[in-house]
Amino acid sequence: MANDTPADAGAESASADEPEESGHTRHRRVRILHRMAWAQAMLLLVVVIIALPIAFRSMGVQLNDSQVRTLYLFPEGTPLTDQTVETESKSESFYNVAAIDIDEGAGTVTLAVSGQRACSEDCPTMKFNLISLDDDADIRRALPPSVPMVVESSDQIFSATAQLPLRGQPSKYPFDDYVLWLGISGSRTDAEGTKPLTEDNIRGHAFLTVQNQLRDFTMKPPIEINPDRAQASADVVDFFGVQELRFERPIHMKILTVLLLLLITVSALTAVAMRDVSDLIVGVGSLVIGIWGVRSILVPQPIPVVTSVDLALSVVILFVLLGLLLRTAQHLQRTAELPFVGRHDKKS
Repeated sequence: MANDTPADAGAESASADEPEESGHTRHRRVRILHRMAWAQAMLLLVVVIIALPIAFRSMGVQLNDSQVRTLYLFPEGTPLTDQTVETESKSESFYNVAAIDIDEGAGTVTLAVSGQRACSEDCPTMKFNLISLDDDADIRRALPPSVPMVVESSDQIFSATAQLPLRGQPSKYPFDDYVLWLGISGSRTDAEGTKPLTEDNIRGHAFLTVQNQLRDFTMKPPIEINPDRAQASADVVDFFGVQELRFERPIHMKILTVLLLLLITVSALTAVAMRDVSDLIVGVGSLVIGIWGVRSILVPQPIPVVTSVDLALSVVILFVLLGLLLRTAQHLQRTAELPFVGRHDKKS
């Protein structure tokens, strides 16, 4: 207008430039966020490419049951070799202790003890005590839980099971591990009398091995423990040997769990951020069920405790629902034409 002053004209020009400037700033922020999301997606893709070959190798070990065919000497813990078999082939008794089941809820492991004897004369009567020990000999007074076994002189083939407690925290699944300090004591009775089992009087007569036959666990090579370390002053028996057996989940279960949790989290949050609010409200139930359905893949066997997988999926569902609530609040704010919180109109 003709009556407009130069100051008024400048104010109108500045106010007209404000929306353009604001739109440019918003576009730049969105572009930065998209670039950050792209970088994170590429990083996740690289992690998947690196981790998958390791997982496939672990799957092959489990499918081929290569650990089942590996025997370890007791109490040394060294793998059985052809030379060892030839050296011990003159023994009159062969004993094998195999781990066949772990009950995570009860905290117990089931051991299958089997063997055979071929004595030139009458076989001695063997009495064994399988004991679940711990690194607490300096404070304990009672003997830990044990299972006795007797092999009579007339027994040539024998088989029995023993259930012993072990240490572990199943809530850490699939990063849980379980440890058993297996101690063996006993006696040997022959024509000369009864003698406690020692390394001197059992070598050349008996051959002991341990083995992992668990389907869902791998066993690290056993570690020989000095019996004096587990022997308490009040113990009434001496241990012939003590060996640490450690069981853990296969590496591919850990890798797949981490990758699936990351991918389902990214997918769920992307759906919340990019889908329309109306679609989210209608499909939130299927989204939550889909997230929780991943648990059946990650935890194929029932575990009677709340695991880390349960907690992680619960957190993902919580963030999805919070994201839905935030998107719904923003949608209602726009439809109700409410001003944004903290927004103030600039004075001209």
